[in-house]
Amino acid sequence: MRFRSFATCLILALVCLMAAPALLADGTLLGTINGRVLDQDGKALPGATVEVTSADKGFQRTAVSDSTGAFNFPLLQPGPYIVKITLAGFQSFESTNNVVQPEKATSISATLKLATTAEAVTVMGEVPLIDKQNTTATTNVDSTLTQKLAVGRGYQNLISFAPGVSNNSGGNPNVHGSLSSTNLYLFDGVDSTDPTTGTFGQNFNYEAIQEVNVSTTGISAEYGRSQGAYVNVITKSGTNQFHGSFKLILTNDNWNSQNKGVSPITGASFARTKNDTTVDDYAYTLGGPFWQDHIWFFGAYENTSNTGAAAQTFQSPVYPNNTGQNYTQVTNVRLWDGKLSAQITPSQLFVGQFNSDPITGFIVDYWNYAPGIGSAELNALTAQGQNDCSGFGCTEQLHWSGVFGSTVSAEAGYSVAGGNITVTPFQGDGAPYFSLTDSLYYNGATFDGLVYRPRTQASVSASVYHEIFGNAATFKGGVDYQIIKSLASFNYPTNNLYYITQYNPTVPAASQQFAVGDEWDQFINPQPSTSRGKIWGFYGLEKFEAGRLSANLGLRVDHQTSTSDLAKTVIDATNWSPRVSAAYDVMGDGKTLVSGGYGRYYQFLIQNIADSIFTGVPQEYNRNIYLWDGSNWAFDKTVSAGGNAQPVNTGLDPSYTDEFNIAVQRQIGSTMAIGVRGIYRKWYNLVDDVKTIDANDNLILTPYNFSSDVLKRNYKALEFTFEKRFSGNWQALVNYTLSRARGNQFSDFASQQLDWPGENCTVSLVGTIPCTTASSTNQYGIASYDRTSVANAFVAYTWNLPIVNITAAPSGTIFSGLPYQEQATYGNPDGSRSTYFYTPRGSSRLPTAYQVNFALEATFKPIGNQGLWLIGGPLELGVKGEVFNFTNQQQQVSNSLISLLPNQNFGLPTSRNSFQAPRNYRFTGLIRF
Repeated sequence: MRFRSFATCLILALVCLMAAPALLADGTLLGTINGRVLDQDGKALPGATVEVTSADKGFQRTAVSDSTGAFNFPLLQPGPYIVKITLAGFQSFESTNNVVQPEKATSISATLKLATTAEAVTVMGEVPLIDKQNTTATTNVDSTLTQKLAVGRGYQNLISFAPGVSNNSGGNPNVHGSLSSTNLYLFDGVDSTDPTTGTFGQNFNYEAIQEVNVSTTGISAEYGRSQGAYVNVITKSGTNQFHGSFKLILTNDNWNSQNKGVSPITGASFARTKNDTTVDDYAYTLGGPFWQDHIWFFGAYENTSNTGAAAQTFQSPVYPNNTGQNYTQVTNVRLWDGKLSAQITPSQLFVGQFNSDPITGFIVDYWNYAPGIGSAELNALTAQGQNDCSGFGCTEQLHWSGVFGSTVSAEAGYSVAGGNITVTPFQGDGAPYFSLTDSLYYNGATFDGLVYRPRTQASVSASVYHEIFGNAATFKGGVDYQIIKSLASFNYPTNNLYYITQYNPTVPAASQQFAVGDEWDQFINPQPSTSRGKIWGFYGLEKFEAGRLSANLGLRVDHQTSTSDLAKTVIDATNWSPRVSAAYDVMGDGKTLVSGGYGRYYQFLIQNIADSIFTGVPQEYNRNIYLWDGSNWAFDKTVSAGGNAQPVNTGLDPSYTDEFNIAVQRQIGSTMAIGVRGIYRKWYNLVDDVKTIDANDNLILTPYNFSSDVLKRNYKALEFTFEKRFSGNWQALVNYTLSRARGNQFSDFASQQLDWPGENCTVSLVGTIPCTTASSTNQYGIASYDRTSVANAFVAYTWNLPIVNITAAPSGTIFSGLPYQEQATYGNPDGSRSTYFYTPRGSSRLPTAYQVNFALEATFKPIGNQGLWLIGGPLELGVKGEVFNFTNQQQQVSNSLISLLPNQNFGLPTSRNSFQAPRNYRFTGLIRF
C-alpha cells in the first residue's frame, strides 16, 4: 500500500507520540521487572513498597503497588537485581538474583503473609527464558556460554546458534527462507547494516560482547525494514567492581590437519602448502566505576595479524597445471570498543559508546558470483581493506532513558555509523579475461577503487503504562530517522574486460589467441558516484493482558526515499506493517505458553538500486564493445546505462512477506526451557527488472513489483528448541529445524528472469530460443541456500576442583547438503551473460555433513588469602585449547565451488575450498580479574 503524503505520515506519527509515546523506536536495550503483590488468600495488596537494587551497579528504584497489587520497573540495565517488598502488618519479602535481559520482562509473584513475628521470606529469582509479554522467537547467545566454546571470534558466527539459519556463508546468513541481504544488524540498538548491500556493515570486538540476541519470528512493531534475522549485539558495561582480562590467542596452520583427497577432474592433490607461522592475537578489556553506584566505564581492544590457511583458486580442466593456484590471506585487525554508562539518578540513564574495526589484508574472489564461476589465477583475485576510519571511531552513539513517575518512561538516541571499503588488484594490474571454455576469469581483478557508506540515525520514544478492565497494559509508539549515503568509485583494472573462447594462462595476456566473435569491452571514462537516502519509521502498539491471555497489537509505518547521483528521486515508498501476536498461559504460572502470531515484514529497498540502475555515472558498465573478426577488433556498439536514460518507476514498493507462526513453550524450573514452533512465510511484490535496449541503444532495466503468480518464494519450517542457562555447573543451547525454501527468484531487485522480451539468445546444447524462455527455464525449485535439516548443540560443563575450574565444551552441527543443478552461461543482447538451467533448480543436492568442535579450559583460582589480587579483585589465570572439526570431516559442502556444466564433470569439486576445512587448533592463555 502506498502512502503518498509525507506530511500526513508525519502528522500521524506526532499524534501517536503525543497520545501514547513508547519504547525505543527500534526496540530497547533495557529490560523490565514487574509483578504483583498478593496476600496468602490470593487477594491484591495495594500500597506495598517495592524496591529494586542492581546487584552489580548498586543503584535503586522504588515504587508502590497499585490497586491491583501490580508494580512495574521499566528501562532497567541488564543484570541481576534484588527485589524487596514491605507492607505494614505483613512479613517482608525478598527475591535475589532476578536477571533482567534486554526486551524481556522478569516477572515476580510475591505472596505476603501476616506478620506474627519479625521473620522475612527470601526466595531465589529466575532467569526469564519465556515471556508471555514478548513471544518473539529470540535466541539469547550469552558470553557465559560462547567464551567456553570453540567458535569463531565474531558475532556473525553466533547467528548460527539460532534455529532457522540455513546458510551462514561469509557472515550473512539466510534465515527463514530470506535472502542474505535482508537481515538487520544492530550494535546496542544502532543500525550497522550496510545500506547499499543489506549485508553486515562492521565487525565487532568479541571480548566486548555480553550477548547476541537473534530474533527470527514474531517480530514486534518496534522493528522493521527486514525479512530475515534481527541481530542485536549487546555489549558489556562496567560495574561497581573493577574487572578486566587479557588473552593471548595462538594459531598456526602447521598444527592443523592436511587437506584430503585429489581433484576428481584433474587428479591433482588437494593438499595445501602449510604456513608454519604462529599468529598472535592480543585482546584486552577493562571495566569498573568512575563514581560508585552512578558512573561506570568499559573498554576493549584487540590487535592481531592473522595468517590464514592456504586457499586455492579454481582449477581449470583445460589447464590444470597453471590454475588452482595457492594463496594465503594475511589480515591485520584492530578492534576498539569503549562505553561509558551514567545512572545520574535512579531513573535517568545516559550511555555513550564508540567502536571501530579497521582491517586490511583480505583476499576475495569476487568473480565467484555464481556456482562454477570464479578466479583461475592469483591475478584475478581482489585485495580488500575496510573501515580505515578517521576520527575517534567508526560508530559513535549517545543514548538516554528516563522514567517519570509510575506511568511514563522515555528514550532517545543519536548515532553515526560510518564505514568504507577499499579494493585493489591482489596481484598485478592487468585487464580481466573471461574464458568461455571453462567459465573462469584470468589475469585481472574485479574491482579497483573504494566505497563509503555512512548512516546517521536519531530516535525518540516513550511509554505509558495503564490498565484495561483491571489488567496491566502498555501503549507504545516511537519514531526513528536515518540519513544514508553511498559513494562508489571503482573500475576494472586498465578499464578493459575480455570475453574470449579460451584463455591460455601459459602465455602473456598480450599474446592470447582470439576466435571470431570474441568480445572486448572498453569502459568509458569512469567517475565516482554518490547516492543518498532518508528513512522515517513510526510505530504504535498496545500490549495488554486479559486473565491468562496476553496480546500485542501493533502497526508500523516506514517511509523511504532515495536519490541518485543526479539528485533524481528514484524511490519514494511508504508501507504499513501490521503485527499481531497472542499468548495463553496454560497453567496460570507463566511457565507454559501457547502462542501464535501474524506479521508483515517489508524488505528495505537497498541503496544499490539507486547506485546500479539510476546513477548518472554507473560503475563498471558504460563501454564500447568490439568483436574479433578474425584479424582485428571491430567496433560493434556502445552500451550505456546512465540514469538520464532510465524511466523511474514511481510506484516501486519493497517486497514483503506475510508470516504466520504458532508455538508451544515450557519453562522447566528456573533455568531450562523447551519449545516447538511452526512457521509459514510467503513473499509478495517481489522486485525485479526487465532488461531491454531502447532505440538509442540505452540499456533499460527499471525495477518493478511482480505478483506472486510470476515471481515466487515461500518457506515453511518446524523448529524444536532446548535452552539451559548456567546452573548446576552446566549450560546448553540445542535446536533442530526441519524446513524447505522454494521459489524462482532469489535476488534483491535484478534477477535474469523476464529479461530481453522479443529477443533471441543462443544456449549451448539447446540452440537459439527466446531469451525470456532461456532465462526462466527450470528456475522454480528449491533455493540454493536451502537445508532441509539442521541440528545444533552447544554445551559447556564446569568441574569446580579445589584449585582449578575445568570446563569441557563440546558443540556440533548436522546439516543437509546444499542443492544445485546443471547449468551454463549464455550471452545476452547487451553482451552480459545469464545462466541456463538444464535441470530444475535444486534437483541435485550435496550429501549430509556434520562437524564437531571441542574446547577445554582450565582456570586456576586463589586459595584462601594466599591468592593473587589485582585492583581489589582475585586474579584468575587460565589456559584454553580449542579443536575445530574434531573428527576431521572433509565432506563436500559448497554448491558454488563445483562443476555445474552438463557433462561428465557435473557435481565434481573444482578446488579444496569445496570441502570442510580440515581439523584445526587454537590455544589461549588468559588472565581475568
